Amino acid sequence: MKKVVLHVGPSKTASTTVQKFLSEYSEKAPLEYPKWGWTRPDAGHHNLAYQLRNDKRFDPSLGGLDRLAEDLKAGKSLFLSSEDFPIFPPFIKRLKDVCDKYDAELEVVFFVRDPIARLNSMYTQQIKTFAENRTFAEFVARAMREDKLLLRKKVKYPLEELGIKIRFLPFIGSMLNQIFAEMCQSYGFTASADDFLHTNPAPSPEEIALYRQIGHQMKNSEISHWGASAKYSAQYGYTRKYYGFDSWMIEDVRKVLHDQYDDLEELGVETYREELKATFFKAKPKCANIEDQDAFQQFKRDIIKYMKL
Repeated sequence: MKKVVLHVGPSKTASTTVQKFLSEYSEKAPLEYPKWGWTRPDAGHHNLAYQLRNDKRFDPSLGGLDRLAEDLKAGKSLFLSSEDFPIFPPFIKRLKDVCDKYDAELEVVFFVRDPIARLNSMYTQQIKTFAENRTFAEFVARAMREDKLLLRKKVKYPLEELGIKIRFLPFIGSMLNQIFAEMCQSYGFTASADDFLHTNPAPSPEEIALYRQIGHQMKNSEISHWGASAKYSAQYGYTRKYYGFDSWMIEDVRKVLHDQYDDLEELGVETYREELKATFFKAKPKCANIEDQDAFQQFKRDIIKYMKL
Protein backbone atom coordinates (compact mmCIF):
# COMPACT_ATOMS: atom_id res chain seq x y z
CA MET A 1 0.00 0.00 0.00
CA LYS A 2 1.25 3.51 -0.81
CA LYS A 3 2.06 5.78 2.10
CA VAL A 4 2.24 9.52 2.76
CA VAL A 5 4.17 10.64 5.82
CA LEU A 6 3.29 14.20 6.81
CA HIS A 7 5.88 15.79 9.12
CA VAL A 8 3.96 18.72 10.64
CA GLY A 9 6.71 20.06 12.93
CA PRO A 10 5.54 21.87 14.97
CA SER A 11 7.47 25.13 14.77
CA LYS A 12 10.65 25.36 16.85
CA THR A 13 11.37 21.63 16.73
CA ALA A 14 14.24 21.83 14.21
CA SER A 15 12.08 20.92 11.21
CA THR A 16 14.48 22.63 8.81
CA THR A 17 17.21 20.19 9.85
CA VAL A 18 15.05 17.26 8.72
CA GLN A 19 14.10 19.10 5.53
CA LYS A 20 17.72 19.83 4.67
CA PHE A 21 18.74 16.19 5.09
CA LEU A 22 15.88 14.76 3.06
CA SER A 23 16.07 17.39 0.31
CA GLU A 24 19.72 16.43 -0.26
CA TYR A 25 19.16 12.67 0.05
CA SER A 26 20.27 10.92 -3.12
CA GLU A 27 20.00 7.20 -2.32
CA LYS A 28 17.02 5.04 -3.23
CA ALA A 29 14.43 4.79 -0.46
CA PRO A 30 10.86 3.47 -0.06
CA LEU A 31 9.61 7.05 0.35
CA GLU A 32 10.40 9.95 -1.94
CA TYR A 33 10.96 13.49 -0.69
CA PRO A 34 9.44 15.42 -3.61
CA LYS A 35 10.98 18.63 -4.90
CA TRP A 36 7.70 20.37 -5.69
CA GLY A 37 6.00 22.68 -3.21
CA TRP A 38 9.20 24.30 -1.96
CA THR A 39 8.93 28.03 -1.30
CA ARG A 40 12.03 28.77 0.75
CA PRO A 41 15.66 27.63 0.85
CA ASP A 42 14.88 25.21 3.70
CA ALA A 43 13.15 22.93 1.14
CA GLY A 44 9.98 22.28 3.08
CA HIS A 45 6.65 21.70 1.35
CA HIS A 46 5.26 24.99 2.55
CA ASN A 47 3.30 25.72 -0.62
CA LEU A 48 1.15 22.64 0.00
CA ALA A 49 0.65 23.81 3.58
CA TYR A 50 -0.47 27.21 2.31
CA GLN A 51 -3.00 25.58 0.00
CA LEU A 52 -4.42 23.47 2.81
CA ARG A 53 -4.73 26.59 5.00
CA ASN A 54 -6.25 28.72 2.22
CA ASP A 55 -3.28 31.03 2.71
CA LYS A 56 -2.84 33.80 0.13
CA ARG A 57 0.84 32.85 -0.18
CA PHE A 58 -0.12 29.69 -2.08
CA ASP A 59 1.42 29.69 -5.56
CA PRO A 60 -0.22 27.17 -7.96
CA SER A 61 2.90 27.09 -10.12
CA LEU A 62 4.94 25.54 -7.28
CA GLY A 63 2.68 22.54 -6.85
CA GLY A 64 0.25 21.43 -4.19
CA LEU A 65 -2.57 18.90 -4.01
CA ASP A 66 -2.39 18.49 -7.78
CA ARG A 67 1.21 17.30 -7.63
CA LEU A 68 0.43 15.07 -4.68
CA ALA A 69 -2.32 13.41 -6.72
CA GLU A 70 0.02 12.94 -9.68
CA ASP A 71 2.68 11.26 -7.55
CA LEU A 72 0.21 8.96 -5.81
CA LYS A 73 -1.39 8.06 -9.13
CA ALA A 74 2.10 7.12 -10.35
CA GLY A 75 2.43 4.71 -7.41
CA LYS A 76 4.87 6.75 -5.30
CA SER A 77 5.04 6.87 -1.50
CA LEU A 78 6.03 10.27 -0.13
CA PHE A 79 7.55 12.03 2.86
CA LEU A 80 6.30 15.63 3.11
CA SER A 81 7.54 18.19 5.63
CA SER A 82 6.46 21.66 6.71
CA GLU A 83 6.00 23.19 10.13
CA ASP A 84 3.16 25.16 8.49
CA PHE A 85 1.08 22.04 7.80
CA PRO A 86 -2.28 22.39 9.56
CA ILE A 87 -3.74 19.75 11.82
CA PHE A 88 -7.18 21.40 12.01
CA PRO A 89 -9.51 18.61 10.73
CA PRO A 90 -11.29 20.47 7.88
CA PHE A 91 -7.91 21.54 6.45
CA ILE A 92 -6.00 18.29 6.75
CA LYS A 93 -9.02 16.33 5.50
CA ARG A 94 -8.42 17.85 2.07
CA LEU A 95 -5.08 16.05 1.96
CA LYS A 96 -6.49 12.84 3.41
CA ASP A 97 -9.20 12.78 0.73
CA VAL A 98 -6.50 12.74 -1.96
CA CYS A 99 -4.67 9.93 -0.13
CA ASP A 100 -7.88 7.93 0.17
CA LYS A 101 -8.65 8.37 -3.51
CA TYR A 102 -5.35 6.72 -4.44
CA ASP A 103 -5.33 4.11 -1.64
CA ALA A 104 -2.47 5.71 0.28
CA GLU A 105 -2.13 5.50 4.05
CA LEU A 106 -1.63 8.91 5.73
CA GLU A 107 0.62 9.15 8.79
CA VAL A 108 1.35 12.37 10.69
CA VAL A 109 4.69 12.84 12.49
CA PHE A 110 4.65 15.33 15.36
CA PHE A 111 7.57 16.23 17.64
CA VAL A 112 6.72 16.86 21.29
CA ARG A 113 8.79 19.63 22.89
CA ASP A 114 8.56 21.15 26.36
CA PRO A 115 5.84 23.76 25.74
CA ILE A 116 7.51 26.35 27.94
CA ALA A 117 10.74 26.15 25.97
CA ARG A 118 8.82 26.15 22.70
CA LEU A 119 6.78 29.24 23.58
CA ASN A 120 9.95 31.07 24.51
CA SER A 121 11.65 30.04 21.29
CA MET A 122 8.61 31.06 19.22
CA TYR A 123 8.67 34.55 20.71
CA THR A 124 12.40 34.94 20.19
CA GLN A 125 12.03 33.98 16.53
CA GLN A 126 9.21 36.45 16.03
CA ILE A 127 11.14 39.30 17.64
CA LYS A 128 14.41 38.78 15.81
CA THR A 129 12.64 38.59 12.44
CA PHE A 130 10.68 41.77 13.19
CA ALA A 131 7.38 39.90 12.97
CA GLU A 132 6.34 40.63 16.56
CA ASN A 133 6.30 43.78 18.67
CA ARG A 134 3.94 42.87 21.48
CA THR A 135 5.04 42.18 25.01
CA PHE A 136 5.96 38.62 25.92
CA ALA A 137 2.88 38.33 28.16
CA GLU A 138 0.58 39.35 25.30
CA PHE A 139 2.31 36.92 22.95
CA VAL A 140 2.01 33.98 25.37
CA ALA A 141 -1.69 34.67 25.98
CA ARG A 142 -2.37 34.29 22.27
CA ALA A 143 0.16 31.52 21.57
CA MET A 144 -1.30 29.23 24.23
CA ARG A 145 -4.41 28.97 22.07
CA GLU A 146 -2.39 27.50 19.19
CA ASP A 147 -3.78 24.13 18.14
CA LYS A 148 -0.39 22.40 18.10
CA LEU A 149 0.15 23.06 21.81
CA LEU A 150 -2.98 21.14 22.82
CA LEU A 151 -1.71 17.67 22.02
CA ARG A 152 -4.71 15.57 22.92
CA LYS A 153 -7.60 17.97 22.33
CA LYS A 154 -6.36 19.44 19.04
CA VAL A 155 -3.89 16.88 17.65
CA LYS A 156 -4.29 13.27 18.80
CA TYR A 157 -8.05 12.84 19.10
CA PRO A 158 -9.20 14.82 16.01
CA LEU A 159 -6.65 13.13 13.74
CA GLU A 160 -7.52 9.67 15.01
CA GLU A 161 -11.21 10.41 14.43
CA LEU A 162 -10.33 11.13 10.80
CA GLY A 163 -8.59 7.76 10.55
CA ILE A 164 -5.12 9.30 10.42
CA LYS A 165 -2.25 7.59 12.20
CA ILE A 166 -0.40 10.02 14.48
CA ARG A 167 3.17 9.35 15.54
CA PHE A 168 4.54 11.44 18.41
CA LEU A 169 8.32 11.68 18.70
CA PRO A 170 10.36 13.37 21.44
CA PHE A 171 12.18 16.66 20.96
CA ILE A 172 15.23 16.50 23.25
CA GLY A 173 17.95 18.94 22.28
CA SER A 174 20.88 16.90 23.52
CA MET A 175 19.67 13.75 21.71
CA LEU A 176 18.10 15.30 18.64
CA ASN A 177 20.65 14.15 16.08
CA GLN A 178 20.14 10.53 17.11
CA ILE A 179 16.35 10.89 17.25
CA PHE A 180 16.23 12.37 13.75
CA ALA A 181 18.47 9.59 12.45
CA GLU A 182 16.28 6.90 14.01
CA MET A 183 13.14 8.49 12.58
CA CYS A 184 14.57 8.59 9.05
CA GLN A 185 15.86 5.03 9.37
CA SER A 186 12.36 3.88 10.36
CA TYR A 187 11.07 5.13 7.00
CA GLY A 188 13.83 3.44 5.01
CA PHE A 189 16.33 6.28 4.65
CA THR A 190 19.99 5.56 5.37
CA ALA A 191 20.95 7.97 8.14
CA SER A 192 23.24 8.43 11.11
CA ALA A 193 23.37 11.01 13.89
CA ASP A 194 26.29 12.72 12.14
CA ASP A 195 23.99 13.60 9.24
CA PHE A 196 22.04 15.96 11.50
CA LEU A 197 24.86 17.92 13.07
CA HIS A 198 24.03 21.59 12.93
CA THR A 199 24.97 24.79 14.70
CA ASN A 200 22.03 26.69 16.09
CA PRO A 201 23.35 28.17 19.34
CA ALA A 202 20.93 29.29 21.99
CA PRO A 203 20.88 33.04 22.55
CA SER A 204 22.50 34.40 25.68
CA PRO A 205 20.26 35.89 28.39
CA GLU A 206 21.37 39.32 27.32
CA GLU A 207 20.39 38.69 23.71
CA ILE A 208 16.95 37.45 24.75
CA ALA A 209 16.45 40.49 26.96
CA LEU A 210 17.40 42.76 24.10
CA TYR A 211 15.07 40.96 21.72
CA ARG A 212 12.22 41.45 24.15
CA GLN A 213 12.95 45.06 24.97
CA ILE A 214 14.14 46.60 21.70
CA GLY A 215 13.52 43.95 19.06
CA HIS A 216 10.58 45.74 17.49
CA GLN A 217 12.72 48.85 17.00
CA MET A 218 15.56 47.05 15.23
CA LYS A 219 14.01 47.52 11.79
CA ASN A 220 14.99 51.19 12.09
CA SER A 221 18.68 50.44 12.43
CA GLU A 222 21.28 49.86 9.74
CA ILE A 223 23.34 47.85 12.23
CA SER A 224 22.35 44.25 12.95
CA HIS A 225 21.47 43.21 16.46
CA TRP A 226 23.92 40.33 16.22
CA GLY A 227 26.80 42.67 15.47
CA ALA A 228 25.83 45.09 18.19
CA SER A 229 25.42 42.47 20.90
CA ALA A 230 28.68 40.80 19.90
CA LYS A 231 30.48 44.14 20.18
CA TYR A 232 29.47 44.59 23.82
CA SER A 233 28.91 41.05 25.15
CA ALA A 234 32.63 40.42 25.63
CA GLN A 235 33.09 43.82 27.27
CA TYR A 236 30.38 43.08 29.82
CA GLY A 237 31.33 39.43 30.27
CA TYR A 238 28.00 37.98 29.15
CA THR A 239 28.62 34.41 28.03
CA ARG A 240 25.90 32.22 29.61
CA LYS A 241 23.46 30.21 27.56
CA TYR A 242 19.72 30.80 27.88
CA TYR A 243 16.79 28.49 27.31
CA GLY A 244 14.57 30.21 29.79
CA PHE A 245 11.11 31.53 30.48
CA ASP A 246 9.82 34.32 32.68
CA SER A 247 9.29 32.48 35.96
CA TRP A 248 6.14 34.35 36.95
CA MET A 249 4.40 32.92 33.87
CA ILE A 250 5.28 29.29 34.38
CA GLU A 251 2.33 28.49 36.63
CA ASP A 252 -0.19 30.11 34.27
CA VAL A 253 1.20 28.22 31.30
CA ARG A 254 1.28 24.97 33.24
CA LYS A 255 -2.41 25.33 34.15
CA VAL A 256 -3.32 25.57 30.48
CA LEU A 257 -1.00 22.91 29.09
CA HIS A 258 0.03 20.49 31.81
CA ASP A 259 -2.76 17.96 31.33
CA GLN A 260 -1.89 17.79 27.64
CA TYR A 261 1.57 16.46 28.46
CA ASP A 262 1.28 14.57 31.74
CA ASP A 263 0.89 11.08 30.32
CA LEU A 264 3.39 10.60 27.51
CA GLU A 265 2.77 6.88 27.33
CA GLU A 266 -0.94 7.38 26.68
CA LEU A 267 -0.08 10.11 24.20
CA GLY A 268 1.93 7.59 22.25
CA VAL A 269 5.52 8.77 22.64
CA GLU A 270 7.32 5.48 22.11
CA THR A 271 11.01 6.31 22.62
CA TYR A 272 13.03 8.35 25.12
CA ARG A 273 9.87 8.98 27.13
CA GLU A 274 11.58 9.50 30.48
CA GLU A 275 14.28 11.68 28.93
CA LEU A 276 11.61 13.89 27.39
CA LYS A 277 9.63 14.08 30.62
CA ALA A 278 12.75 15.25 32.44
CA THR A 279 12.90 18.35 30.21
CA PHE A 280 9.43 19.63 31.11
CA PHE A 281 8.37 22.60 33.19
CA LYS A 282 11.66 23.63 34.73
CA ALA A 283 12.41 27.15 35.84
CA LYS A 284 15.60 28.01 34.02
CA PRO A 285 17.93 31.05 33.95
CA LYS A 286 16.14 34.17 32.76
CA CYS A 287 17.09 37.67 31.78
CA ALA A 288 15.09 39.16 34.66
CA ASN A 289 17.53 37.54 37.09
CA ILE A 290 20.77 38.83 35.61
CA GLU A 291 22.73 39.40 38.78
CA ASP A 292 23.94 42.93 38.07
CA GLN A 293 20.92 44.75 36.69
CA ASP A 294 22.70 48.12 36.72
CA ALA A 295 25.41 46.69 34.46
CA PHE A 296 22.80 45.14 32.21
CA GLN A 297 20.91 48.39 31.85
CA GLN A 298 24.14 50.12 30.82
CA PHE A 299 24.79 47.29 28.37
CA LYS A 300 21.33 47.88 26.91
CA ARG A 301 21.95 51.63 26.63
CA ASP A 302 25.23 50.97 24.81
CA ILE A 303 23.48 48.64 22.36
CA ILE A 304 20.70 51.14 21.68
CA LYS A 305 23.17 53.98 21.15
CA TYR A 306 25.37 51.86 18.87
CA MET A 307 22.36 50.82 16.78
CA LYS A 308 21.15 54.45 16.71
CA LEU A 309 17.73 53.49 18.04
